[in-house]
Amino acid sequence: MIEQQPQNSDESGSGLSLDNLELTHHDFSRNHFPKSLRLLSPKQFQYVFAKAEKFSNRHWTFIVRPNGLPYPRLGLAIAKKQLMKSVWRNRVKRLAREAFRQHKQAVSGYDIVVLGRRGMQDVENRVLINSFEHLIRKVKQSGLKDGKQRRPAPRPSAAKKRPDKA
Repeated sequence: MIEQQPQNSDESGSGLSLDNLELTHHDFSRNHFPKSLRLLSPKQFQYVFAKAEKFSNRHWTFIVRPNGLPYPRLGLAIAKKQLMKSVWRNRVKRLAREAFRQHKQAVSGYDIVVLGRRGMQDVENRVLINSFEHLIRKVKQSGLKDGKQRRPAPRPSAAKKRPDKA
């Protein structure tokens, strides 16, 4: 298989140049999901996990970190421990990729690692997509890439023990 290298100049008369090809991943109007929008290497995942904020709901957990780029990147970490069968994991990953692709402009400037949760295999696609979109809205409203720090959500405190009245 011979790969053709794009030429820097417009000698072929095709109207394409390497400069135009390099900017295609910034074009949010196109419905595509190129490799430049994915977290692929362990080093990229470690970068996100190092100083990340966590957003979660019943079905998904997002690990989010601003990336300083004009486009978002998605990493999927759907554990076999959470979803035992490969069919279940593949379905969840497919739904996550599609929802991310449709909303990539809303989360531009972030690296997002998506974690699945136990029991997702029994949930309908529409519910999972709505849940994913809810987290995308939370990330967008968080203002993390603007340097704002999120306040940790209040945790339910242990029930205070009252002295027994005897």
